[in-house]
Amino acid sequence: MKNGVKQISFLSLIGLSLIGLSLTNVAWAKVARPKNDTLTNTIQSAELKTSSFSSMPKKEIPNRHIISLSKSQLAQHPRLVLRGLILALYQNNTQAVQLLLPLYKQFPQQDNFLLTWAKAIEAREQGDLTQSIAYYRELFALNASLLPLRYQLAQALFFNYENESAKIQFEKLRTEVDDEKFLGVIDHYLLTLNQRNQWIWQVGLNFLNDDNLNNAPKSGTKIGNWTAWEKESGKGVGYSLSVEKKWPWADHFFSKTMFNGNGKYYWDNKKYNEATFRIGGGLGYQTALVEVSLFPFQEKRWYAGGSSGTNTMKQYADKLGIRLENVDWLSKTWQISTALEYGKSRYKIRKHLDGDYYFISSTLFYLPKSTQFWFVGMDFHRENTQALDNAYQQKTLRFGWGQDWSYGISSRLTFSYANRVYREKDLIGIQQKNREYTTTITLWHRNIHFMGLTPKLSWDYQKSTSNHAFYRYDKNRIYLEIGKIF
Repeated sequence: MKNGVKQISFLSLIGLSLIGLSLTNVAWAKVARPKNDTLTNTIQSAELKTSSFSSMPKKEIPNRHIISLSKSQLAQHPRLVLRGLILALYQNNTQAVQLLLPLYKQFPQQDNFLLTWAKAIEAREQGDLTQSIAYYRELFALNASLLPLRYQLAQALFFNYENESAKIQFEKLRTEVDDEKFLGVIDHYLLTLNQRNQWIWQVGLNFLNDDNLNNAPKSGTKIGNWTAWEKESGKGVGYSLSVEKKWPWADHFFSKTMFNGNGKYYWDNKKYNEATFRIGGGLGYQTALVEVSLFPFQEKRWYAGGSSGTNTMKQYADKLGIRLENVDWLSKTWQISTALEYGKSRYKIRKHLDGDYYFISSTLFYLPKSTQFWFVGMDFHRENTQALDNAYQQKTLRFGWGQDWSYGISSRLTFSYANRVYREKDLIGIQQKNREYTTTITLWHRNIHFMGLTPKLSWDYQKSTSNHAFYRYDKNRIYLEIGKIF
């Protein structure tokens, strides 16, 4: 205390020294990781509380490297305040932010990005994680390449028990971290997320406007005396719901229950309404980087019948099968996901479609950085039906690219090519061989939400070429989809 004015060891708060250090080179996009992550020893517990945001102990700084200033003296050095605030935000240093923010607010010109970042840290420290996450998402929409920002958002989601969203952010962050110690910190978060005993919900809704519901060929198409069906259109909504819960056991094992449902409702053409529900449960093994699960399932499908149906959905088919899934991080930027499924199908009316099927899918993901991903995948699907002209095998190649752009824009492009070959000739005497192409482009803004749902605008194009004239068609549609994970 000097002349009644409290002295502030400013640099000891932010953990840096001005001696021999040039702060003019602080570059936002070049910080590899937050130096002062807020992980505590309680990270291994799945029940972490918001009080765990206290900082890790800082290295002791020799006294000769500490500059003591009063608040009034510090206020006379606006460049020092600005640089210190930037460092404090990057380092997730709550104490330094609380010290420097009031001084920064006295400046005639202020940066809204810095102010919002400081608000996010303050809201988190006060326990208002929902508001803190809202601030972080606002910042993220402006600049998705800041790794300290992604780390702090992931932490806030973690402590707010938004498990799937937190997992996505930590996995993206992991792709850009080189420090082994910090990789270990991220892996601890991921392991804790995997061990949490909590329900995971995913909901989705998209608005449908399909001008070719029944995949009809060009109007007037004929083969001999046979005439193809005419196009039918429909407007409605598509919906999906996924619910999953894991019960962790010892030694990384777990049991799992899951439910998936999806369907389409056309209010102006109800003959094409449909719904499918699947329920299953089984066992698995997981670490921070690997997850393997095996579970039997039962599936039911309801369908109104199509062109020859009614306006009421009826039970259409049942499936009983088993599925093996594996997700493995090969490195910090490469992931492979594989699924194998076998099942038997039983139809209520169309008994000639009864039979079994095999499905194999493998997808390789590449994440060169946290704002970008690529994937390539291959699928094999075989349907063995009683009527051999309905039995087929299909090979599919998939490709995709996702990107977070500036100004809050994100995009996703997917393309697939499938080759489907039927086993026998149909009534017309043609053994059907189809080539099917699908392209989808999706755009959304990362900071636009309605009741927690993110709207996305998609364009979808489908084309089928075939040796069978009745199965040649193409169509495209633009639709709005919304979804949420919680």
